[in-house]
Amino acid sequence: MPGGTVKDCLTAIGISPSALSGAGRLSEEWAQIKKSYFKKVLASHPDKGGDAAVFRDVQNSFEVLRKIFEAGDVKSFATAGEQSTSEMYKGTKEDFKSASTPSWEYYAEAAKEIYATYRLELAKSGRSRCMAQGGKKACTEDPPFIEKGCVRIGFMQTTGSYGRWVHLQCWRIPSKIWLGLPNPEKVRDGKKFEKALLRMNEVSLSGVGELTAAQRKQVVRYAMDKTHWTFGGASEKVRKKSSKPEATAKGRSASDKKTQSTALVVAGKQKESFVIPTPGKGAPKGSLAGQTFTITGVFPEVGGGQGFNLGKDRVKKMITSFGGKVTSSVSSKTDILVVGKDPGSSKVAKARSNPQTRLLSVHDVKVGIQRGSLEGVGAKTMTIQSFNTAFGQGRKLALANTAARKRPAAASGGVSKARRIT
Repeated sequence: MPGGTVKDCLTAIGISPSALSGAGRLSEEWAQIKKSYFKKVLASHPDKGGDAAVFRDVQNSFEVLRKIFEAGDVKSFATAGEQSTSEMYKGTKEDFKSASTPSWEYYAEAAKEIYATYRLELAKSGRSRCMAQGGKKACTEDPPFIEKGCVRIGFMQTTGSYGRWVHLQCWRIPSKIWLGLPNPEKVRDGKKFEKALLRMNEVSLSGVGELTAAQRKQVVRYAMDKTHWTFGGASEKVRKKSSKPEATAKGRSASDKKTQSTALVVAGKQKESFVIPTPGKGAPKGSLAGQTFTITGVFPEVGGGQGFNLGKDRVKKMITSFGGKVTSSVSSKTDILVVGKDPGSSKVAKARSNPQTRLLSVHDVKVGIQRGSLEGVGAKTMTIQSFNTAFGQGRKLALANTAARKRPAAASGGVSKARRIT
């Protein structure tokens, strides 16, 4: 019977319980489940000629798993394969019968992120500022603080936490959200909008289920007004915007270019997950012995942890398992600075000023581990797209940029740009 057990639901979305056994925590299992789900739902979506029955089974199965995860009903999906889900599956199937089907573009947008991109919640204090800008900004206070207890919406930042909060009335609902909602020009049932928003929890929009009924009603009323939607809710504009090719191969025919420009491009986000090597299994033991490492930035591709520790513990464990030593700060004894996303400019500047310290990405380190040596790995100058300047390290950032021009770093690329993280 479809959806009869947790195992059935996992199988329907293209993953087995055994495939999750290597994950350390439930949240990590969930990340793998989501990845498998989006791959399967995009392939089976009727908009792209997929089998409607398969699509519905995938959709129903994932919704069951999402509810289980949200409620914390299992400690691990890997060991809960035989847990019955038949009644939940039947109820979910019934709910979807009267629900509109989100477009293929909605799933493609949602598939780009590991965690829910947006969060709805009540302001915890009166100190957060509304970061909305432009003509659609509705608040007039100066400064524009969000009053404690008011509904606010935040954006998932590279640090792994939500920020850049805005008032509900200032929120321009992004296509990543409204592509998953019914068309308000055809559907005026608020309950259907509420269910659609709740189904986005742990996918693209979290926190809706934590609001009271009255607060959810407020959000639903706002979401049912298309004037609050980006692009005015015109999905064809989303397709056009998302499908622009980054480069066209020389000699490609005009018809090829036209075909390429009408398809939503998501391949760039569907990369293989980072697999940590195991000593003695395709990677020599002691590959990093005798070397001292420092870690900076976050590593979303590795996963595990959150906030400023996103991925760091796993990177540290990988290094130490192959004999390397990890210290918290850069010194004259540091051999390698492992640079993640939005690194600290202080550590980068200090590493670049030290002739014996090399800058490598976590992927470079992995390649070295598999080879048995870091020698010759990451020979090009490293490109650092943005620094974590949340602690006002502007002077050090300038030092890092200056040093980068003077001496190449051992990794890939070299232009730096500051970005404020709030």
